[in-house]
Amino acid sequence: MAKVCKNGMKLPLFSRKILCIGIVFLALLTLGIGTSYYLTRQYPKEWNYWKNLPGSVKRLTIELELERLWHRVFPPPLQPERYAHVTVEKLEHAVRLGADWILAMQEPSGRFQYWYEPVTNQWSRKSDDNFLRQAGTSFSLMLVYEMTGDPRYLEAARRSIRYLLVFKKQLDNDKAYFLFRKKAKLGGISLPMLTMLKIRQLTGSTEFDETLLEFANMILFLQAKYQTGQYKSTYVYRGDYEYEKNSGWESRIYPGEALFALANMYQAFGDARYKQSMDWALEFYYRKKWKSHAFLPWTISAFVSLYKQTGEPKYADYVFFLSNQLLTQQNLDSNDEVYGSFHGLPAANTGSYMEGLGDAIHLAQLIADEKRLQLYRERAKMGYRWLFLLQYTEADIADLKRPELALGGFRSNLADSQLRIDNTQHAISAFTKGLRFIFGVPPVVPAAGRVQ
Repeated sequence: MAKVCKNGMKLPLFSRKILCIGIVFLALLTLGIGTSYYLTRQYPKEWNYWKNLPGSVKRLTIELELERLWHRVFPPPLQPERYAHVTVEKLEHAVRLGADWILAMQEPSGRFQYWYEPVTNQWSRKSDDNFLRQAGTSFSLMLVYEMTGDPRYLEAARRSIRYLLVFKKQLDNDKAYFLFRKKAKLGGISLPMLTMLKIRQLTGSTEFDETLLEFANMILFLQAKYQTGQYKSTYVYRGDYEYEKNSGWESRIYPGEALFALANMYQAFGDARYKQSMDWALEFYYRKKWKSHAFLPWTISAFVSLYKQTGEPKYADYVFFLSNQLLTQQNLDSNDEVYGSFHGLPAANTGSYMEGLGDAIHLAQLIADEKRLQLYRERAKMGYRWLFLLQYTEADIADLKRPELALGGFRSNLADSQLRIDNTQHAISAFTKGLRFIFGVPPVVPAAGRVQ
């Protein structure tokens, strides 16, 4: 067979196939180049990270992504025997080990050593430090103090706050922020607030009230910058007050941290401005369908808190919308070693998703949604099962140079022995929520009551 061209010549069938293949190839090449260009512009940090991964890791990532897509359509049956060892006793032991490892990382100044490598016995440099991870670590200690009543954790959190407050700066008379290495970030304002608010809640102390009000005013100030409900990610970044506009970047994690801080401020002080800010933000982020992985956990926790305070159904609806997005990222093939972890690069960051899921479990309890409650509980146990694999326990430390400095820490993944404070703090925070909302263990330290 042949086809007659406009000039009267006949194009053989074989040539036609070659032409079609060439056109398809060029179309795919153009699509690939366009997609790559879009990713490098839209997600420069993520793209740079991805392109530097070894080929074997990229293949695993793609394989897990395809598995998750398949499981969204055909969810596999639960395999409770794979996580039957997730018990109250196991969680309590893991929490204590992790919190004590964090205490071992704290210096007299209140600063936490950022990471420790137990195989090579190497420590992080101060140039590796991260302000937000320092702040998040002290908050996790307050959650452990709440569940155990051990005053060592409270004192360590207080020392951490004293260290962090060295970096406090004023803006006018009623606003404050933290400036660390010439960067003032929304998340850097919010996370220390969570620790101070938890200290206030559990001890009744008003020592941080003036400071908390200044930080909350700063969050509202950053939201007002856009007049859309969205929070600006930074106040200043190495001298650049319009860093987001000039770089095309907005943090996907800081808004959730700010929302959780405001939810706790509303609970502590009852100022309607904090709820109004969260309502404005809800309108923006729900309308824009923010579903980034980093955005989900803190935002879930924030609106569970606000629902608990107000009972307004829109907050529960939003939490379940976000929680459903979160669960699509969990690896559900029970034959995989990474069963229960999240994303194509299974790591200790599963702990942060378990924090959000723990609060979603609490919401399902509050509204007596038994179907969601059962699903969320089982998925959380799967996640805990993965996190247990990452913790150095008594059985793992015999051959290490300094076993006492590894005991309790959480590795980044199964191939990386480095222990970081953020990985450990997310894991133990998640475990405290599992103790409370899955196994019904009450806090040892009750709320001291709202201080007027």
